[in-house]
Amino acid sequence: MADPHHVAALDAFDRGSVRTYRAGLTVAAVGLILSAAAELGLFDLVTARWVVLVGAALSIANLHLYVKRIRAVIVLSGWVGASLLLAPWPLPLVKLAGMGFVFVSLSGFAVKEQFCFRIPFLRAVPLLLATALVPMRFGPPPVAAGLLGLAGLLYAILAVAKWRMPLHFDIGDKSRYEV
Repeated sequence: MADPHHVAALDAFDRGSVRTYRAGLTVAAVGLILSAAAELGLFDLVTARWVVLVGAALSIANLHLYVKRIRAVIVLSGWVGASLLLAPWPLPLVKLAGMGFVFVSLSGFAVKEQFCFRIPFLRAVPLLLATALVPMRFGPPPVAAGLLGLAGLLYAILAVAKWRMPLHFDIGDKSRYEV
């Protein structure tokens, strides 16, 4: 996990992985906002879910987190979510469960970044995403849209804050990673 007080020597791989992690957060923010629009019938739901999934996947693949148990939860949730979303069954509950697992990964990123960098209001993201699953399943769509839109807005704030930080903030002290 990041340590802004430790300035690590970054190689090209480190710089690329931090940029890709941050790009994933940005894409996920866009995907959540598009999901809000999709709940209102203003955008294609499948495309919105793909955008969220791609954002989560980019960040999962480039996650810098010291504690391997927490890292495993975030990564495995993303894999399960991707598997369910990409499954050939067109069952709405399977797809909703897939989004739920992806939301666990996105929530993990938000909690990680709140813990590391004290970005305001990120603790609300897990609650917003978990709560959004209920109206996504049972309605009303405007409630789901509001929750997803607010989560997307907070994620956008996170993405902007991350892009403004030096790259070494995300790497921290490599000697502390549990490999």
